[in-house]
Amino acid sequence: MFIELVDTLRCPVAHEESWLVAAADRMDARHIMAGKLGCPVCAAEYPIMNGVVDFRRDAATPSARLAPPDTEVALRLAALLDLSDSHGFAVLLGAWGNHAITLSDIVDVPLLVIDPPQEIAGSPGVSVIRCDGALPLAMGAARATAIDTASEARVASAVRATRAGGRVVAPANTPVPADVSELARDDELWVGEKSAAPSPLVTLHVRRGQ
Repeated sequence: MFIELVDTLRCPVAHEESWLVAAADRMDARHIMAGKLGCPVCAAEYPIMNGVVDFRRDAATPSARLAPPDTEVALRLAALLDLSDSHGFAVLLGAWGNHAITLSDIVDVPLLVIDPPQEIAGSPGVSVIRCDGALPLAMGAARATAIDTASEARVASAVRATRAGGRVVAPANTPVPADVSELARDDELWVGEKSAAPSPLVTLHVRRGQ
């Protein structure tokens, strides 16, 4: 787990949102390879083993199917997610993790891979977490998100974690959330942009002349 991404992680337990505290037992460059994350609100602890953070309550949660990485898919994904500079980080859900290493070789953006195939491990530029519910990320933390599932709850969670103006890519059979503006689609995927939250109403005070 890339140390600079720890501040974007959140405890998945239902309580007020809080950052997590990292305790590293072993580091490799700026990646935590072994250690744990702790929640200062509920005292929950989440282990980091072989660079992977495990937020799961059910270790038997199924993972995505392993598939060979595809350079063409990675190039297309880089374009769809608009990863043309090094700002922020992008999230890849599930089966998109098959292409994480190849994509990392193409772009300078750190990648956070959530619930990839069991065989996928972290590496420089690629951080891995496993969870079995809502994504343990702060609201608006990610610059872009690639979703591999049509699960309504997980799609909503992924969109919540994407910043306003950020790209969202999802399967074509996934309904486009209300807070995402569709930009394009084909038979396989649609790509959208996270809408900005509406500004609060501003009260205008009229000063009358004397």
